[in-house]
Amino acid sequence: MPVRRRQFLRLASLLPFTEAACGLSIPGAIAAEARSFHGNLPPFFITGIWQQPIEKIALWKARGVNTLFAVNGGGDVTQWTNEANRQGVYMVREPRGIDVSGASFLVADRAAFELDLTEPGLLAFSLMDEPSNLKPEGKDITYEEVLLKPDEIDVIARDWSLGGKALWINHVGNHINNVHLDGIMSDYADSQYIDWLSHDCYPIASGDTLLLELNGYTSTHQGHAIDRISRWSGDKPQFSFVGLTQYNGEVGREPTPAEFRAQAWSSIIHGATGLIYFSFKFSPEFSYDDARPEILREMAVLHAQIDQIHDILMDDAKGGRRPSRLLKSESGWGASGLPFPFEGCEIQTGRGAYKIVLNLLDDTAELTYSPWDLSGVRFDPYQCRLGFVAAEMASE
Repeated sequence: MPVRRRQFLRLASLLPFTEAACGLSIPGAIAAEARSFHGNLPPFFITGIWQQPIEKIALWKARGVNTLFAVNGGGDVTQWTNEANRQGVYMVREPRGIDVSGASFLVADRAAFELDLTEPGLLAFSLMDEPSNLKPEGKDITYEEVLLKPDEIDVIARDWSLGGKALWINHVGNHINNVHLDGIMSDYADSQYIDWLSHDCYPIASGDTLLLELNGYTSTHQGHAIDRISRWSGDKPQFSFVGLTQYNGEVGREPTPAEFRAQAWSSIIHGATGLIYFSFKFSPEFSYDDARPEILREMAVLHAQIDQIHDILMDDAKGGRRPSRLLKSESGWGASGLPFPFEGCEIQTGRGAYKIVLNLLDDTAELTYSPWDLSGVRFDPYQCRLGFVAAEMASE
């Protein structure tokens, strides 16, 4: 039976890491202590895009994206960083100066690493993407057969955390929502060195349904993944990937604008501090940006709505999301939830409680909810309504 993460971390806090501790080559002892993620909260609601080349940065900024996630394969880090700064777009990427050739990913060039620590547009360092994917010879998602084990990720994260910049990691959404993988995925999520987490769920492009029933309630795949990671991580800041394309021409289909909207608002309702868009097309030919005009128009509407309520969603003084109360979509609902097909949240502000409610179905539905004075309010398919009072929420 593998050593559980919390056991490992208790031991690690007493002794410096060595080669025997994790199977990685480590140049010297690391003296970093675990730090609270509360000092590294996202300063604003992040709208991000995944791995775009230099020539696309200005275009995505014009589309309302404020943060670039990861340098595209083969891209020049310095040129990419300079263009992001020139365009006034923030970044989350791997730090310079790490040991990639030796596969330890530890800091090999301290000067280069420390130069990135002074980069104001670099919000966070990006750790390895999807570490729970299988090794080439792997057959099952176990501690022995994944690309990088949770304790190996911790060795790297502990090293990178020396400078105090936030650390971000992304996980496979299907692994997060697989109850048979709770042990290993919760071990990834509760690292004391990692500040921000995300998951990538693309149900429409994968040929799956938009909704998932799990743990006694219905939500989007994104909503469930956020809830599970929040529970495992102690409510650390999270980001949802939202797919814009049918990335594999032989599987699934293109998401509709309404399906894009539902996944985005469901993520926000469940507490996401940001969204990361996936715009790739892999087949029949590759493209970094295959988002259709109608999806981009819906994205523009979403960004305008987020801008209007940004001070409600985000805590400008402390950073991160304001505390909110989640109302899950439950068939046998009571005071703690909403009747299916609705889910929502209530955010406390100085002006009172702000409500966000989403219809999870591709069909019209009516909501009656007396605590919010809502009676027979009609929702269009995948419609989201927002407001402080019933009249505001019910208005057309």
